[in-house]
Amino acid sequence: MLNRDDIRRYSRQLLLNEIDEEGQANLHRAHAVVIGLGGLGTLASRFLVGAGLGNITLIDGDIVDVSNLQRQVTYNETHLGDLKAKALGNELHKVDPNINIRAKSVFAEKRNLQKLIDDATCVLDCTDSVAIRRDINAACVAAKKPLFIAAASGFSWQAINLPCHSFLASAHQLAPGSGCTCETDYSSQTEHAGQANQQCQTQNVSRNVAPPCGCYNCLVAQHNVTQDCQSQGVLGPVVGIAACHQATQALLFLAKRHLAKIQWGRYIVGNAIDASVQSFHLPPSPDCKVCQ
Repeated sequence: MLNRDDIRRYSRQLLLNEIDEEGQANLHRAHAVVIGLGGLGTLASRFLVGAGLGNITLIDGDIVDVSNLQRQVTYNETHLGDLKAKALGNELHKVDPNINIRAKSVFAEKRNLQKLIDDATCVLDCTDSVAIRRDINAACVAAKKPLFIAAASGFSWQAINLPCHSFLASAHQLAPGSGCTCETDYSSQTEHAGQANQQCQTQNVSRNVAPPCGCYNCLVAQHNVTQDCQSQGVLGPVVGIAACHQATQALLFLAKRHLAKIQWGRYIVGNAIDASVQSFHLPPSPDCKVCQ
């Protein structure tokens, strides 16, 4: 139940059907793990906390360098030399002192990823390395954690939402034709209201289910995704575009979970110079050793 202060703080987004009061309560109970606290992670985390996320884990073993300030908007010169996780955690507490923030000043790697994401509702991959993205992807597939990935280099940004495989399996079982209907004539509306509501939600699930998709390992096998901002350079606002998209997708999922109207498995590539956006569905690779 939202109190008066909550309603005032989140009044603008409560007007949205994709959030509403139920979604706001879901956000408060949710836990997002953000891996990589650079240009993507700092901005995405700020939007998650500002929107009312109740629990967030911040993961990065790096320190703030002067070269970060061009695109990592949460930091300033007073943070130079500080651990990013602690510096960002302190800044986010200023936004909402009631949020549960875990600051982990460690680098994510194979040996610790499963423990780091164990109780997450979803994971945001904000790293800048194909190798670590593959490790995060493998950990999320094994733990069945929805994964939101974004990246930026030059004037291009990319993003993809990868679902929890157990969610896809259960949702596809509820597809049209599986016997669900919202037209049953109940003799007692009161007695069966709960059943009717559940069947309506089942139908909504089926409408939001995309075709089976691959994982990040499938993406790397099918397409060239080797570019990064260290080798290609990047303009700060382009990173911001990617982070805003990533945070939006994660918030919509955290608010409505399986009912969220987001695109799973669709790889998006945007270009800030010519204002173009292209996308395609990522099919699973039959021989993928991670998700198949």
